[in-house]
Amino acid sequence: MKPTDRNANLKYYSIKEVPECYIHGRTDKDREDVPLFWNNSGIEVCTDGTELWIEVESDFSIYESWYAVEINGALVARSMLQPGVSNICLFRNMSGGVVKRVFFYRELQAMGADDDCYMIVKGMYSDGDFSKVPDYEHKIEFIGDSISSGEGTYGADGDMDWIPMYMSSSHNYINMISKKLNADVRIISQGGWGVCCSWDSHRESNIPDIYDYVCGLAHGEHNKSLGADKPLDTSDWQADAVVVNLGTNDDSGIRADSSIDVQVFEASVYDFLKKIRGYYPKAHILWVYGMLGYGITANISRAVTKYMDENNDSNVAYLTLPNTLEDEYGSRMHPGLKSHEKAAKMISDYLAGRL
Repeated sequence: MKPTDRNANLKYYSIKEVPECYIHGRTDKDREDVPLFWNNSGIEVCTDGTELWIEVESDFSIYESWYAVEINGALVARSMLQPGVSNICLFRNMSGGVVKRVFFYRELQAMGADDDCYMIVKGMYSDGDFSKVPDYEHKIEFIGDSISSGEGTYGADGDMDWIPMYMSSSHNYINMISKKLNADVRIISQGGWGVCCSWDSHRESNIPDIYDYVCGLAHGEHNKSLGADKPLDTSDWQADAVVVNLGTNDDSGIRADSSIDVQVFEASVYDFLKKIRGYYPKAHILWVYGMLGYGITANISRAVTKYMDENNDSNVAYLTLPNTLEDEYGSRMHPGLKSHEKAAKMISDYLAGRL
């Protein structure tokens, strides 16, 4: 049953027909629909209607996609998507003539282990008028691992299943920073990966190698058809700041495999900073680390300093984050909500002074 069968006043818009629709995240801008590849990528609108629905297509073989909904900045829903086309009610029976700001976004990180995992926004049903989404003051890109994927931000301390339900954008430090700084944020993250290697020492599992594409982690023919392997184009979205939160998995990988030494890691940090600067010539680049230990702090700091000195680039900095305390863990032995709140405050306070 379509939403219009219950409310004849609802009008359907393809997503490119929605007036003043704001698209978040890296995607293929040439398509009529909007694939959501990364966590926190989504669709934002302002409408004065009494009811609003969104049409989403999804599929998976192993890991189902999850979505979240915010209305006027408050989280009101999160759930998994079933395969096929779904019509999801974002709100109904709200006051007509009153503008509601609605953000529908992907909760789940890109899932490189499931070629069939995808999520596409196709359209909306509304009985109201759309108006412009208020301007954001800043654009900030975040690059990270499971911490930036929000792993552990849902679920009880002690729950250890590696499942999409325990990953999120809605409760992670990046969402909090977005609200504190009124920033449009993008997240490029993958649990278990690093700047040099993965937690289990695989050299191919590094973020810099997949960074140059719309979504280098979304594999398979269908994701390719959605534009995942298109080259990254930042000409229409220039970040004011780029925050890199990598090193936790590198530390584990280096300790587990003596063939990967810290010099290789430091060179990877150096080279990645150079790559980021190529895409964002004016952005302030901030490397942060420390929510799950400080084992590789000195190496990150040394590599950042070397890059700054050799490239005469003073618009770069390093920041050590507060460690996660015993009562601050969430599921999967990852930082929980309290730990993310501490990190969000430290990073946002720092960026507020720079931006």
